[in-house]
Amino acid sequence: MRKLLLLLKRKDYRSNIANFIKAGLFITPSLQILLLGISKKALEILRLSTQLKIQKKLSKKYSHILQNPPELTKDKKESNKVWICWLQGIENAPKLVQVCYKSVVRNLSDKEVIVVTKDNYSRYTKLPKHILNKWEKGTISNTHFSDILRIELLVRHGGLWLDSTVLCTNSTVPKYIEQSDLFLYQVLKPGLDGHSIYVSSWLIKANSNNKVLGLTRELLFDYWKKKNRLVDYFLLHHFLCISLNTFQDQKNKIPKFPNSIPHILLLQLFDNFDSQKYQHIQHLTPFHKLSYKRDTNELAIKNTFYDILINQERY
Repeated sequence: MRKLLLLLKRKDYRSNIANFIKAGLFITPSLQILLLGISKKALEILRLSTQLKIQKKLSKKYSHILQNPPELTKDKKESNKVWICWLQGIENAPKLVQVCYKSVVRNLSDKEVIVVTKDNYSRYTKLPKHILNKWEKGTISNTHFSDILRIELLVRHGGLWLDSTVLCTNSTVPKYIEQSDLFLYQVLKPGLDGHSIYVSSWLIKANSNNKVLGLTRELLFDYWKKKNRLVDYFLLHHFLCISLNTFQDQKNKIPKFPNSIPHILLLQLFDNFDSQKYQHIQHLTPFHKLSYKRDTNELAIKNTFYDILINQERY
């Protein structure tokens, strides 16, 4: 009982259990906690089983849409646009976000880089009233509104979506991204087994009117038409995977590149800066998924990767 009480004080466990309760699946985590205990590995097993069960329920609930996916125009266009979103305006973003934006503008100078904000999103999108109303009321958070925005923008215009915390360190977009009708980083084997969510959404490249993203958009629109809360924080990822599973031919065309490599820099961000390590990381990928949500004391430490690349902007 004492271990269980300690467990319930942990935010990560409470979050997983909350997701099970929302999905009507409370018995499963209860049994897993009793059987597996409260270790980090047990938490990971609990998280993966949560996502699998939620995704199965979503697939069943929206089977009517999956069986009759929306028909999009066959006019699929490539786009030179790069989409970045900071709803409050990039001038009001944290230092790391501003530096990431500068890195994209500097290195992808041949692209049209567009920052989507609360003041200009309507120029590029046509979102249903129920989506806008729920966002304005706070039912849909800014984070999950940006999930909807990225899919809408790519279906309507195509291009390259980058999260605002992506650092770009090379002027050449790899051909496996540039020349793909659809590209997302993925969880690959052998780590793929057990993952119902196997794609990342922080970088998505697509031609306009992609049917995987079109189906994802339809699922998101329908979900928020009837729901006022998230069944899972990773709702977009669930719908992306469900859509890819529906269009296996499209899924098989996506170049296989692991989502772990663009996170290497993040894992070393507060290590002492090493130029050889940095060159090696740059060689592996031009895009690096970072995060601005760090302890303020860490941000001031001198000669770390963060200090050199972000504070000093020597990327």
